[in-house]
Amino acid sequence: MDKSLAKYLFSAPRHNTPCKQVQLLRVISEGDFTRVDMGYQATSLYERGGWVRISEHTFIQVLPSGEKLKLNGAENIPVGEIKHEFKNTKEWLYFSLFFPPVPFKTCKVNLIEKENSTGTDFNFYDIELRISEAIKLL
Repeated sequence: MDKSLAKYLFSAPRHNTPCKQVQLLRVISEGDFTRVDMGYQATSLYERGGWVRISEHTFIQVLPSGEKLKLNGAENIPVGEIKHEFKNTKEWLYFSLFFPPVPFKTCKVNLIEKENSTGTDFNFYDIELRISEAIKLL
């Protein structure tokens, strides 16, 4: 199978993030797109857990080239100004973000919701996508 068409799952890849409410669960390379699966836990800072959304300006930055791959879509999380309002502080929201395919090879990427973030945005740095640690999907 051509590696550019192969599908790979990177489960809980190593990364750095200042945002502790959101978890990077996995990255899936589907050949024609990249999917990032995440989970967000409502915060106890607000009576009913607060709200969440993703910026339409979110992108993946391929390192070391700096190439930016813009968000193509999202599943189970509002994009833009609309917010998902939590009902309580114990609630979780699982969602997926879709991007153009990452140029396929072992690499690091950043997932950036907002540049120059204050720490509350969904920014993940140095996400390691190592083929040797990936699961090849059929």
